[in-house]
Formats: sequence, C-alpha cells, structure tokens
Amino acid sequence: MDAYPGPRLPAGSITIEHEGSDRHVLCLRGDVDTAVATEFTRSQGRDRAAVDAIDAGAVSFISSSGLALMLVCVETSLAAGRRPVLRAASRAVDRALQLAGIAGIFPRPEPDEGPPPPADTAAGDHAGGISSGMLGAS
Repeated sequence: MDAYPGPRLPAGSITIEHEGSDRHVLCLRGDVDTAVATEFTRSQGRDRAAVDAIDAGAVSFISSSGLALMLVCVETSLAAGRRPVLRAASRAVDRALQLAGIAGIFPRPEPDEGPPPPADTAAGDHAGGISSGMLGAS
C-alpha cells in the first residue's frame, strides 16, 4: 500500500533556462532519477537540447539515466557548434561522474581571474603564520 494517495510528484527536475537571447543552460535539481530523466527526454520529443552550460549544483542524487542525459546533451551541443561547460556540480554529481569515469568529458569554466594578492601576502612572505599585513599599528 502506498503511503501517498494519488500520483507522486517527481523529487527532482530538469529544465532548460534561457540566459539572454542566445545562451541556454541545462539545469538539474533535486533527485535526478530515471523517472525525472525520462520525463525530460519525453518532453523534448525528437529535439535534443543544445546548451552552453550545465548547472547541476543543486542535485542531491543522480542516476545513470541522469548522467546519460547529460552526455547526450553535451554531444548534441558539440554537434551544434557549442562548447558546453559544467559550471556547477554538487558533490553527488562530481562523485557519480568520477565513478563512471566520465568526469573529463565535462569541461569546467575557467576560473575568473581576480585581482592579484597584496604584496605582503604573497607566498613566502608569511613564515610562521602572521603576515606583516596582519600586524596593525596601534
């Protein structure tokens, strides 16, 4: 006997979000199980999703069907001339990609180059743990 009357709602979701007029992001959230991946694939019909980025940072679980969907999305995107990046991945997604041996297929975006560190905190300038920048003149 099912404890929940009526149809159960999926525990996760997969959507295509639009950023601007020409950027598309595959967004995965929650428990991306076989039912969620199948529903997304069915909703796309014969059209495959070509995206610029994949955001899987809010995934709590991903099945092999979810990983397969990510792979198909990357293949479709590359065939369409796009270079998709995995811009966010939860620990569950990172682990599943590593266990499946496919982590290298999903390039990560280049880290933003921030401003250079202050001269007094450069490597080698703080032997012993307290840098000269931490000593304030009182």
